[in-house]
Amino acid sequence: MPSCLGLESFKIKAMKTIVHLILVVFLGLTVSAKPSKNELIQKLCRVNIQWQKQNDVKNVSLSHEPQNFNEWISAHLSLVEQTLRGRNIHHLSTEQKSKRFQLLDELKQYAAAGIFPINDYLPYQNPVFIDRIGTHCAVGYLMMQSGNDDLARRIDANEKFAYIHEIKTPGVAQWAAEYGFTTDELAWIQPGYPPQSNAFDLNGGLNGTVLATAFQPNDQTIFMAGGFSGSNSGITSSNIIAWISGFAGYDWMSLGIGTNDTIRTLLLYENKLYIGGDFTLSEGESAPHVAMYDLGTGSWSDMGALDGDVHALAVYDGAIYAGGKFTGLLARWNGTQWEDVAQGFIYGEGVRALEVWNNKLVIGGNFGLITGAPRFHVATYDGINMSSLGFGTPTPVNDLAIHNGSLYAACDMISGGDTCALALFNEQNEGNWETLIGAASGMEDGFWGNGIYSIESDGSRLLCGGDFFCSSLMTYGNHLMAYQRFQDIGGTSYNVYDPLLVPDAPIRTISLHNEQLYFGGDFNVNLFTDTLGHIGYLDYVLSIKNEPKSN
Repeated sequence: MPSCLGLESFKIKAMKTIVHLILVVFLGLTVSAKPSKNELIQKLCRVNIQWQKQNDVKNVSLSHEPQNFNEWISAHLSLVEQTLRGRNIHHLSTEQKSKRFQLLDELKQYAAAGIFPINDYLPYQNPVFIDRIGTHCAVGYLMMQSGNDDLARRIDANEKFAYIHEIKTPGVAQWAAEYGFTTDELAWIQPGYPPQSNAFDLNGGLNGTVLATAFQPNDQTIFMAGGFSGSNSGITSSNIIAWISGFAGYDWMSLGIGTNDTIRTLLLYENKLYIGGDFTLSEGESAPHVAMYDLGTGSWSDMGALDGDVHALAVYDGAIYAGGKFTGLLARWNGTQWEDVAQGFIYGEGVRALEVWNNKLVIGGNFGLITGAPRFHVATYDGINMSSLGFGTPTPVNDLAIHNGSLYAACDMISGGDTCALALFNEQNEGNWETLIGAASGMEDGFWGNGIYSIESDGSRLLCGGDFFCSSLMTYGNHLMAYQRFQDIGGTSYNVYDPLLVPDAPIRTISLHNEQLYFGGDFNVNLFTDTLGHIGYLDYVLSIKNEPKSN
């Protein structure tokens, strides 16, 4: 098992069986030929985010891609050892250099042996300095081999579950300096850890991508839509289905035949479920890209026609609005037909998100605005006039949400420095958009990927789902996180990412309901869980707010 890596209370033999499957799911690894340098560094960052901070990693390579968990940890330790061995250490004394190389020889043997400690003390992922049978983590092993096992034992007694940078036991920095290491180098040796929260499935889930959810406020029904033909438990329902509580507990229920193509957005309003997407037919109706399901009668009906895909629906001032890739990009339903609202004010690929904020309808997507200066991706409508909202965001907007009274935008990441995964409309900054997550952001935390697709506020943090990888100190995850921004004493702002899951593919939609966080998307499984089938949930109170932490 990995150096300083703790696993849930599994037996050693059981862990050897499951751990290969775990890493294949998490790292997206395949038994393949030699990976490229960039691919290798990216995967090693998922073992330890400190790889991202090393400026002297030049010729790192593997003859073949590791095939199981222990091999990846061994490869990580071996490559760290090789890089540390080649560093410029002219500032060290002759004795320090000699001791450093002696311990690097020991680290090489430790990596090759592949025997690492197991944490069977705690019900969540965490380091363990020395396990029950006396197996030391890599740093503890180096201490022991240097004749300082007493220091390793004191750390184990006082801070068994601490990360390297968290250790307060006296003597660590002095020992590192005596043997020619820095504490940052020791932290690089230590692997990272997956998030501690567990995901739950919905009776095996669905057989295709989930793009939207809607919740019936007065009962226990949840509607889900996307691109699927039914549940994995055998309920047929094309692209839309209900998860409903009955006498025997929750189960899937069909909403008739459904649609002939993907549904991208749902809106529940006055006991009617409105749907928009790529489809041209719903059950028994001609429904070009938008339709309505009456929850009282259980019947479908069309809502006029739009000549392109619908990606967003919202209610503003008592009327239903649609945004998408159709002519005009934004339309209002007047009860009998759709009216073009934008009147040419916005142009481009289309509208992706609608949100009501400060008594205006905010429109987000991939478009430009007809104004006197370049403005992109965000506009507003007050019921009469279209307007810009600052200069817009640097990259296309996928979702909008209100968090603590402020407006946030989830965006696509693009190549280059002028990119944006998350933006805040800063009314105090001349009414403009501020990039919160860009090409490089955070301090000890890391974020990179293709973008954030869905955001929702829990009141204290902003929940984010999408196609990304993130880390917080030594905890890593992908596609789902809780985000917060802080300011230090000097006023400098920095990001904190709390990874929540490690699914095997992107998350497209997230939503909170009855203190549970539901998430849907392209994924099929999550690290350490059974198959989810494109939809799952976290018990938000237990899994996030009251999650146990080590000292």
